[in-house]
Amino acid sequence: MKIAKTENILFNPLFTARLISMALSGANNNEIKTELIYYILPLVYNNTIKDRLSKCNTRSTFNTFFDAEVRRELITIESLLANYKEKTKEALITISNLYTINISTHISLKIEQKTHYSEENNPELKKYYKAAFNLGSIFSKEDHKTIFLNL
Repeated sequence: MKIAKTENILFNPLFTARLISMALSGANNNEIKTELIYYILPLVYNNTIKDRLSKCNTRSTFNTFFDAEVRRELITIESLLANYKEKTKEALITISNLYTINISTHISLKIEQKTHYSEENNPELKKYYKAAFNLGSIFSKEDHKTIFLNL
């Protein structure tokens, strides 16, 4: 499969929008600080971090998720942010067409539009969705400044 075709599948705006909606659904009050939204895709698309996040639960915190293996992977995330910025913007445009969201200092999803990863039947997609859901939960529990210092 050609690289461009693989990229179109992986970065399909509907899929990336679903990942962001899962993160918003996992967050307290269905909202995440706007600056943190740009970290969702690079973190979830990293296999090591995705696997670690999918093993977390809604009670997990940044400290319980943050181990030596994750710390090594986070070194590359900062350099990937620029690459994922456009894909995140496309996902936000798509999600705004699918759901009612509010964008200001936080991006929030209406409570009645909350979704859950357990609704997914495909086990591979479910792993991505659970990772995004748990990441949203972790992001909403910590002060965004603390997260930026650790990322």
